[in-house]
Amino acid sequence: MRWKFFLIIPVLFVHQYSWGQPQDTLRVGYYKTAPFIYEQNGHLQGVSVWLWEKILAEYPVPHKLVEVPLNGLVESMAQGGIDLSIVPLTITKERSGLIDFSPPYYVANSSILIPTVGSTQKVLLFLGSFLNVGFIKAIGALLIIISAFGFLLWLFEKRKNNDEFGSGVQGIWDGIWWSAVTMTTVGYGDKSPRTAGGKVVALVWMFVAIMIISGFMAAITSSLTVSQLGWTFDHISDFKEKKLGTIGKSATEKWLSDNFFNNVKSYKNTREAIKGLSAKEIDAIAYDNPPLQYYVRSEESTPYEVLPISYNQQMYALGFSEGLSREVVERISNELLKVTESRDWSVILSEYGLRHDD
Repeated sequence: MRWKFFLIIPVLFVHQYSWGQPQDTLRVGYYKTAPFIYEQNGHLQGVSVWLWEKILAEYPVPHKLVEVPLNGLVESMAQGGIDLSIVPLTITKERSGLIDFSPPYYVANSSILIPTVGSTQKVLLFLGSFLNVGFIKAIGALLIIISAFGFLLWLFEKRKNNDEFGSGVQGIWDGIWWSAVTMTTVGYGDKSPRTAGGKVVALVWMFVAIMIISGFMAAITSSLTVSQLGWTFDHISDFKEKKLGTIGKSATEKWLSDNFFNNVKSYKNTREAIKGLSAKEIDAIAYDNPPLQYYVRSEESTPYEVLPISYNQQMYALGFSEGLSREVVERISNELLKVTESRDWSVILSEYGLRHDD
Protein backbone atom coordinates (compact mmCIF):
# COMPACT_ATOMS: atom_id res chain seq x y z
CA MET A 1 0.00 0.00 0.00
CA ARG A 2 2.92 2.35 0.73
CA TRP A 3 4.07 2.32 -2.88
CA LYS A 4 0.59 3.49 -3.94
CA PHE A 5 0.80 6.39 -1.51
CA PHE A 6 4.07 7.58 -3.04
CA LEU A 7 2.54 7.41 -6.52
CA ILE A 8 -0.41 9.55 -5.47
CA ILE A 9 1.78 12.43 -4.22
CA PRO A 10 3.21 13.47 -7.66
CA VAL A 11 -0.24 13.10 -9.21
CA LEU A 12 -1.72 15.48 -6.66
CA PHE A 13 1.16 17.89 -7.22
CA VAL A 14 0.63 17.92 -10.97
CA HIS A 15 -3.10 18.38 -10.52
CA GLN A 16 -2.56 21.26 -8.10
CA TYR A 17 -0.15 23.01 -10.48
CA SER A 18 -2.27 22.53 -13.58
CA TRP A 19 -5.60 23.68 -12.11
CA GLY A 20 -6.90 26.42 -14.35
CA GLN A 21 -4.15 25.83 -16.93
CA PRO A 22 -5.15 25.11 -20.56
CA GLN A 23 -4.43 21.59 -21.74
CA ASP A 24 -3.00 22.85 -25.07
CA THR A 25 -1.02 25.86 -26.20
CA LEU A 26 -3.27 28.91 -26.49
CA ARG A 27 -3.47 30.47 -29.94
CA VAL A 28 -3.42 34.21 -29.26
CA GLY A 29 -4.52 36.37 -32.17
CA TYR A 30 -3.29 39.88 -32.75
CA TYR A 31 -3.65 42.65 -35.33
CA LYS A 32 -1.24 45.57 -35.60
CA THR A 33 -3.03 48.75 -34.58
CA ALA A 34 -0.77 51.31 -32.89
CA PRO A 35 -0.55 52.37 -30.14
CA PHE A 36 -2.00 49.11 -28.79
CA ILE A 37 -0.03 46.68 -30.95
CA TYR A 38 2.80 47.52 -33.33
CA GLU A 39 6.16 46.12 -34.35
CA GLN A 40 9.45 47.76 -33.50
CA ASN A 41 12.90 46.25 -34.11
CA GLY A 42 11.31 42.89 -34.82
CA HIS A 43 9.36 42.81 -31.55
CA LEU A 44 5.73 43.54 -30.76
CA GLN A 45 5.20 46.65 -28.66
CA GLY A 46 2.23 48.65 -27.45
CA VAL A 47 -0.34 48.97 -24.69
CA SER A 48 -2.10 45.66 -25.37
CA VAL A 49 1.21 43.78 -25.64
CA TRP A 50 2.31 45.27 -22.31
CA LEU A 51 -1.03 44.29 -20.75
CA TRP A 52 -0.77 40.71 -22.04
CA GLU A 53 2.78 40.37 -20.73
CA LYS A 54 1.66 41.56 -17.30
CA ILE A 55 -1.10 38.94 -17.31
CA LEU A 56 1.41 36.24 -18.32
CA ALA A 57 3.71 37.25 -15.47
CA GLU A 58 1.01 36.13 -13.00
CA TYR A 59 -0.54 33.42 -15.15
CA PRO A 60 2.18 31.89 -17.37
CA VAL A 61 0.05 29.91 -19.81
CA PRO A 62 1.67 28.22 -22.83
CA HIS A 63 0.73 30.23 -25.91
CA LYS A 64 1.75 31.28 -29.38
CA LEU A 65 0.99 34.56 -31.14
CA VAL A 66 -0.88 34.41 -34.44
CA GLU A 67 -1.29 37.48 -36.65
CA VAL A 68 -4.85 37.72 -37.98
CA PRO A 69 -6.39 40.51 -40.12
CA LEU A 70 -9.04 42.56 -38.36
CA ASN A 71 -11.74 41.54 -40.82
CA GLY A 72 -11.20 37.88 -39.89
CA LEU A 73 -10.41 38.18 -36.20
CA VAL A 74 -13.86 37.66 -34.70
CA GLU A 75 -14.72 34.95 -37.22
CA SER A 76 -11.50 33.10 -36.41
CA MET A 77 -12.37 33.06 -32.71
CA ALA A 78 -15.96 32.06 -33.42
CA GLN A 79 -14.77 29.13 -35.54
CA GLY A 80 -12.05 28.04 -33.12
CA GLY A 81 -9.13 29.15 -35.28
CA ILE A 82 -7.69 31.13 -32.36
CA ASP A 83 -8.48 30.93 -28.66
CA LEU A 84 -8.29 34.57 -27.68
CA SER A 85 -7.39 38.01 -29.04
CA ILE A 86 -5.27 40.68 -27.42
CA VAL A 87 -6.44 43.23 -29.99
CA PRO A 88 -8.49 46.03 -28.37
CA LEU A 89 -11.86 44.77 -29.62
CA THR A 90 -14.93 46.93 -29.23
CA ILE A 91 -17.72 45.16 -27.36
CA THR A 92 -20.81 45.05 -29.58
CA LYS A 93 -24.06 43.13 -29.56
CA GLU A 94 -23.19 41.29 -32.77
CA ARG A 95 -19.76 40.22 -31.54
CA SER A 96 -21.10 39.16 -28.15
CA GLY A 97 -23.26 36.63 -29.96
CA LEU A 98 -20.14 35.02 -31.46
CA ILE A 99 -17.42 35.33 -28.82
CA ASP A 100 -16.91 36.15 -25.14
CA PHE A 101 -15.29 39.29 -23.78
CA SER A 102 -13.13 40.19 -20.81
CA PRO A 103 -14.07 43.17 -18.65
CA PRO A 104 -13.44 46.39 -20.65
CA TYR A 105 -10.04 47.94 -20.02
CA TYR A 106 -10.26 51.15 -22.07
CA VAL A 107 -12.99 53.52 -23.27
CA ALA A 108 -12.45 55.22 -26.61
CA ASN A 109 -14.37 57.25 -29.19
CA SER A 110 -14.25 57.46 -32.94
CA SER A 111 -12.93 60.62 -34.56
CA ILE A 112 -12.02 62.15 -37.93
CA LEU A 113 -8.64 62.59 -39.62
CA ILE A 114 -8.40 65.23 -42.36
CA PRO A 115 -5.60 66.84 -44.39
CA THR A 116 -4.13 69.84 -42.62
CA VAL A 117 -4.97 73.13 -44.30
CA GLY A 118 -2.06 75.58 -44.28
CA SER A 119 -2.28 79.32 -43.70
CA THR A 120 -1.88 80.13 -47.39
CA GLN A 121 -4.63 77.72 -48.36
CA LYS A 122 -6.90 79.18 -45.67
CA VAL A 123 -6.41 82.67 -47.11
CA LEU A 124 -7.19 81.42 -50.62
CA LEU A 125 -10.28 79.63 -49.34
CA PHE A 126 -11.39 82.80 -47.58
CA LEU A 127 -10.94 84.91 -50.68
CA GLY A 128 -12.64 82.29 -52.79
CA SER A 129 -15.60 82.24 -50.44
CA PHE A 130 -16.62 85.68 -51.73
CA LEU A 131 -17.79 83.83 -54.83
CA ASN A 132 -20.05 81.74 -52.60
CA VAL A 133 -23.65 81.70 -53.86
CA GLY A 134 -25.03 82.65 -50.43
CA PHE A 135 -22.70 85.62 -50.19
CA ILE A 136 -23.59 86.84 -53.69
CA LYS A 137 -27.33 86.48 -52.99
CA ALA A 138 -27.06 88.44 -49.73
CA ILE A 139 -25.15 91.28 -51.37
CA GLY A 140 -27.53 91.29 -54.33
CA ALA A 141 -30.63 91.52 -52.13
CA LEU A 142 -29.06 94.31 -50.09
CA LEU A 143 -28.25 96.32 -53.23
CA ILE A 144 -31.82 95.94 -54.48
CA ILE A 145 -33.29 97.31 -51.22
CA ILE A 146 -30.78 100.17 -51.09
CA SER A 147 -31.59 101.05 -54.71
CA ALA A 148 -35.35 100.86 -54.08
CA PHE A 149 -35.27 103.36 -51.21
CA GLY A 150 -32.80 105.57 -53.05
CA PHE A 151 -35.06 105.66 -56.11
CA LEU A 152 -38.13 106.37 -53.96
CA LEU A 153 -36.40 109.28 -52.26
CA TRP A 154 -35.28 110.65 -55.61
CA LEU A 155 -38.92 110.71 -56.84
CA PHE A 156 -39.81 113.06 -53.99
CA GLU A 157 -36.69 115.24 -54.12
CA LYS A 158 -35.91 115.58 -57.84
CA ARG A 159 -37.97 118.78 -58.31
CA LYS A 160 -37.66 120.72 -55.05
CA ASN A 161 -34.14 119.56 -54.23
CA ASN A 162 -32.63 119.45 -57.68
CA ASP A 163 -29.21 120.68 -56.58
CA GLU A 164 -28.68 117.53 -54.45
CA PHE A 165 -30.86 115.04 -56.36
CA GLY A 166 -30.64 115.99 -60.01
CA SER A 167 -32.65 114.62 -62.89
CA GLY A 168 -32.01 111.50 -64.90
CA VAL A 169 -29.48 108.79 -64.16
CA GLN A 170 -27.29 111.11 -62.10
CA GLY A 171 -30.21 111.94 -59.81
CA ILE A 172 -31.08 108.27 -59.32
CA TRP A 173 -27.46 107.57 -58.46
CA ASP A 174 -27.55 110.43 -55.92
CA GLY A 175 -30.58 108.79 -54.29
CA ILE A 176 -28.83 105.39 -54.11
CA TRP A 177 -25.74 107.05 -52.67
CA TRP A 178 -27.84 108.72 -49.94
CA SER A 179 -29.57 105.41 -49.19
CA ALA A 180 -26.25 103.55 -48.75
CA VAL A 181 -24.74 106.32 -46.60
CA THR A 182 -27.84 106.40 -44.38
CA MET A 183 -27.94 102.61 -43.96
CA THR A 184 -24.28 102.47 -42.90
CA THR A 185 -24.75 105.50 -40.61
CA VAL A 186 -21.72 107.15 -42.17
CA GLY A 187 -23.64 110.41 -42.46
CA TYR A 188 -21.53 112.55 -44.78
CA GLY A 189 -24.28 115.20 -44.83
CA ASP A 190 -23.70 116.00 -48.50
CA LYS A 191 -27.26 114.96 -49.38
CA SER A 192 -30.40 115.20 -47.28
CA PRO A 193 -34.18 115.24 -47.98
CA ARG A 194 -36.05 118.54 -47.87
CA THR A 195 -39.57 117.59 -48.89
CA ALA A 196 -42.11 116.13 -46.48
CA GLY A 197 -42.41 112.97 -48.59
CA GLY A 198 -38.63 112.61 -48.75
CA LYS A 199 -38.33 112.97 -45.00
CA VAL A 200 -40.97 110.28 -44.45
CA VAL A 201 -39.08 107.95 -46.81
CA ALA A 202 -35.86 108.75 -44.94
CA LEU A 203 -37.46 108.06 -41.55
CA VAL A 204 -38.88 104.73 -42.72
CA TRP A 205 -35.58 103.75 -44.31
CA MET A 206 -33.65 104.50 -41.11
CA PHE A 207 -35.82 102.10 -39.06
CA VAL A 208 -35.93 99.46 -41.80
CA ALA A 209 -32.16 99.64 -42.21
CA ILE A 210 -31.65 99.00 -38.51
CA MET A 211 -33.82 95.88 -38.69
CA ILE A 212 -32.44 94.40 -41.88
CA ILE A 213 -28.76 95.23 -41.49
CA SER A 214 -28.24 92.65 -38.75
CA GLY A 215 -30.04 90.00 -40.79
CA PHE A 216 -28.00 90.68 -43.91
CA MET A 217 -24.76 90.82 -41.97
CA ALA A 218 -25.60 87.45 -40.43
CA ALA A 219 -26.28 86.00 -43.88
CA ILE A 220 -23.01 87.38 -45.22
CA THR A 221 -21.09 86.14 -42.20
CA SER A 222 -22.72 82.73 -42.54
CA SER A 223 -21.49 82.46 -46.10
CA LEU A 224 -17.97 83.16 -44.86
CA THR A 225 -17.98 80.89 -41.81
CA VAL A 226 -15.19 78.46 -41.31
CA SER A 227 -17.47 75.49 -41.84
CA GLN A 228 -18.41 76.83 -45.27
CA LEU A 229 -14.75 77.31 -46.07
CA GLY A 230 -14.29 73.60 -45.51
CA TRP A 231 -11.35 73.54 -43.09
CA THR A 232 -13.22 73.12 -39.79
CA PHE A 233 -16.18 70.93 -38.89
CA ASP A 234 -18.12 70.83 -35.65
CA HIS A 235 -19.94 67.48 -35.84
CA ILE A 236 -19.71 64.13 -37.57
CA SER A 237 -22.92 64.95 -39.44
CA ASP A 238 -20.96 67.65 -41.33
CA PHE A 239 -19.31 64.76 -43.19
CA LYS A 240 -22.54 63.23 -44.51
CA GLU A 241 -21.80 64.44 -48.02
CA LYS A 242 -18.07 63.72 -47.83
CA LYS A 243 -16.35 60.55 -48.97
CA LEU A 244 -15.06 58.81 -45.84
CA GLY A 245 -12.55 56.02 -45.42
CA THR A 246 -12.53 53.59 -42.49
CA ILE A 247 -11.19 50.19 -41.50
CA GLY A 248 -13.20 47.21 -42.73
CA LYS A 249 -15.10 45.17 -40.12
CA SER A 250 -14.36 47.80 -37.45
CA ALA A 251 -16.93 49.12 -34.97
CA THR A 252 -16.63 52.52 -36.64
CA GLU A 253 -17.60 51.06 -40.01
CA LYS A 254 -20.69 49.49 -38.40
CA TRP A 255 -21.58 52.81 -36.74
CA LEU A 256 -21.28 54.71 -40.02
CA SER A 257 -23.51 52.17 -41.74
CA ASP A 258 -26.12 52.30 -38.98
CA ASN A 259 -26.18 56.11 -39.16
CA PHE A 260 -26.68 56.23 -42.93
CA PHE A 261 -23.23 57.32 -44.06
CA ASN A 262 -23.43 55.80 -47.51
CA ASN A 263 -20.30 57.15 -49.17
CA VAL A 264 -17.77 55.08 -47.17
CA LYS A 265 -14.76 53.15 -48.47
CA SER A 266 -13.20 50.35 -46.40
CA TYR A 267 -9.46 49.73 -46.03
CA LYS A 268 -7.46 46.89 -44.48
CA ASN A 269 -5.65 49.07 -41.97
CA THR A 270 -4.84 52.64 -41.01
CA ARG A 271 -1.80 52.85 -43.28
CA GLU A 272 -3.84 51.86 -46.30
CA ALA A 273 -6.49 54.44 -45.37
CA ILE A 274 -3.79 57.13 -45.09
CA LYS A 275 -2.58 56.22 -48.58
CA GLY A 276 -6.14 56.56 -49.85
CA LEU A 277 -6.44 59.98 -48.22
CA SER A 278 -3.13 61.06 -49.72
CA ALA A 279 -4.27 59.88 -53.16
CA LYS A 280 -7.55 61.83 -52.69
CA GLU A 281 -9.65 58.69 -52.98
CA ILE A 282 -11.42 59.92 -49.84
CA ASP A 283 -11.92 63.27 -48.10
CA ALA A 284 -11.31 62.10 -44.52
CA ILE A 285 -10.76 59.02 -42.36
CA ALA A 286 -13.35 58.01 -39.75
CA TYR A 287 -11.91 55.60 -37.20
CA ASP A 288 -11.04 55.09 -33.53
CA ASN A 289 -9.41 58.14 -31.99
CA PRO A 290 -6.37 56.41 -30.35
CA PRO A 291 -4.76 55.07 -33.55
CA LEU A 292 -5.50 58.30 -35.43
CA GLN A 293 -3.97 60.44 -32.67
CA TYR A 294 -0.98 58.11 -32.38
CA TYR A 295 -0.32 58.33 -36.11
CA VAL A 296 -0.34 62.14 -36.06
CA ARG A 297 1.94 62.28 -33.01
CA SER A 298 4.41 59.70 -34.29
CA GLU A 299 4.83 61.12 -37.79
CA GLU A 300 7.12 64.10 -38.24
CA SER A 301 5.63 67.00 -40.19
CA THR A 302 2.48 65.04 -40.89
CA PRO A 303 0.09 66.81 -43.30
CA TYR A 304 -2.92 65.53 -41.32
CA GLU A 305 -4.79 66.49 -38.19
CA VAL A 306 -7.41 64.84 -35.96
CA LEU A 307 -10.50 66.97 -35.47
CA PRO A 308 -11.94 67.41 -31.95
CA ILE A 309 -15.05 65.44 -32.92
CA SER A 310 -16.17 62.50 -30.77
CA TYR A 311 -18.84 59.94 -31.60
CA ASN A 312 -19.45 56.20 -31.24
CA GLN A 313 -18.14 55.58 -27.72
CA GLN A 314 -16.47 52.18 -27.51
CA MET A 315 -15.35 49.82 -24.75
CA TYR A 316 -12.18 47.89 -25.57
CA ALA A 317 -11.76 44.35 -24.23
CA LEU A 318 -9.98 41.05 -24.87
CA GLY A 319 -11.93 38.52 -26.91
CA PHE A 320 -12.26 34.80 -26.12
CA SER A 321 -13.41 31.84 -28.16
CA GLU A 322 -16.56 30.33 -26.64
CA GLY A 323 -14.77 26.98 -26.68
CA LEU A 324 -12.05 28.19 -24.32
CA SER A 325 -12.13 26.81 -20.78
CA ARG A 326 -14.18 28.95 -18.38
CA GLU A 327 -11.46 28.65 -15.77
CA VAL A 328 -8.90 30.10 -18.20
CA VAL A 329 -11.23 32.93 -19.23
CA GLU A 330 -11.94 33.85 -15.62
CA ARG A 331 -8.29 33.71 -14.62
CA ILE A 332 -7.16 35.93 -17.51
CA SER A 333 -10.02 38.36 -16.83
CA ASN A 334 -9.15 38.55 -13.14
CA GLU A 335 -5.50 39.21 -13.89
CA LEU A 336 -6.54 41.90 -16.40
CA LEU A 337 -8.56 43.66 -13.69
CA LYS A 338 -5.61 43.56 -11.31
CA VAL A 339 -3.35 45.16 -13.89
CA THR A 340 -5.79 47.87 -14.99
CA GLU A 341 -6.46 48.84 -11.38
CA SER A 342 -2.76 49.33 -10.70
CA ARG A 343 -0.75 52.55 -10.92
CA ASP A 344 1.38 51.00 -13.65
CA TRP A 345 -1.64 50.99 -15.95
CA SER A 346 -2.08 54.75 -15.58
CA VAL A 347 1.61 55.24 -16.29
CA ILE A 348 1.59 53.18 -19.49
CA LEU A 349 -1.52 55.00 -20.75
CA SER A 350 0.18 58.33 -20.12
CA GLU A 351 3.29 57.20 -22.00
CA TYR A 352 1.17 56.50 -25.07
CA GLY A 353 -0.98 59.62 -24.69
CA LEU A 354 -4.12 57.64 -23.82
CA ARG A 355 -4.96 59.09 -20.44
CA HIS A 356 -8.41 60.72 -20.64
CA ASP A 357 -7.49 63.33 -18.03
CA ASP A 358 -4.29 64.43 -19.78
